[in-house]
Amino acid sequence: MLVALSLAPLVADAAPQAKKFPKCCVWRVINAKAPFYLVGSIHALSKKDYPLPRPYDIALKDSTRFLFEFDPTQHVEFQKKFEAAAKYPPGQDIRSKISPELLAWLRKNMFTVIPDARDGNDERLVSFDSQLRYKPWWIAQHLAASASYSKSSASRGLDNYFVDHAIKFGKQIGGLESVNEHVAVMGGLSDRDGEFLLQDALTQPENGDKEAGRMYKAWRKGDTNALWAGDAPLRSKAPRIAARFVDDRNVKWVPRIEAELKTGKPTAIVAGALHFSGPRSVIALLQKRGYVIEQL
Repeated sequence: MLVALSLAPLVADAAPQAKKFPKCCVWRVINAKAPFYLVGSIHALSKKDYPLPRPYDIALKDSTRFLFEFDPTQHVEFQKKFEAAAKYPPGQDIRSKISPELLAWLRKNMFTVIPDARDGNDERLVSFDSQLRYKPWWIAQHLAASASYSKSSASRGLDNYFVDHAIKFGKQIGGLESVNEHVAVMGGLSDRDGEFLLQDALTQPENGDKEAGRMYKAWRKGDTNALWAGDAPLRSKAPRIAARFVDDRNVKWVPRIEAELKTGKPTAIVAGALHFSGPRSVIALLQKRGYVIEQL
């Protein structure tokens, strides 16, 4: 996200350092009062992705404060509210919220695995009718999502790596969004938009692995153009949803990030790499406010 460094010594040192590094999803704000970094994350990685390239370690070591999309120390509260937002209120369920054709397909083809109450070490398949209380976007994420995500571990994601470091060394942790704001990104979707996401997930199961691979490679190279191109299908088919997930949040975040810049505390902003890609990225919006930003 943001990269802020001590102006005098760091500016002089910036050029030779940048040449030694392969490009990463790490940026620093040159004209900031203290070291200030923007770190584009990917939420699931595998063991082979570590150790991370040096720019990530620089952001870790230089920063005394880390801001994530929401405060990860409030994860329990987030999970509780997110799960509540994923369900229809009593007396309602998905049967009246989606098309009859989609409902029939889900009942015929969709199953989920749950722990078997009779044997804590076993699992069993249950029909889609056990999931009727859940909203379409939740089903898209949990039942219809590409299996590629499971090949990497969310526990090894870059976000968690930074959180673990901050906790271990007693550094400050915060969030760009409140728990309620973060829940509302998905939880506030209309039934129509939720149904679109579900239909989209169901019609592209084979492309999911390939697309996840392309986005991963773009992240490894710090290629924001490729990251932005990877989001093009959603922007084309559902621009309102795409803006809700990325652009609208960028606009809300930038004043909050600028407030952090003005504190003079060495800080790293850690958020999904897509937030640092495209013409309305966090980087572009900060540059319009006069900040000079360099990619490491």
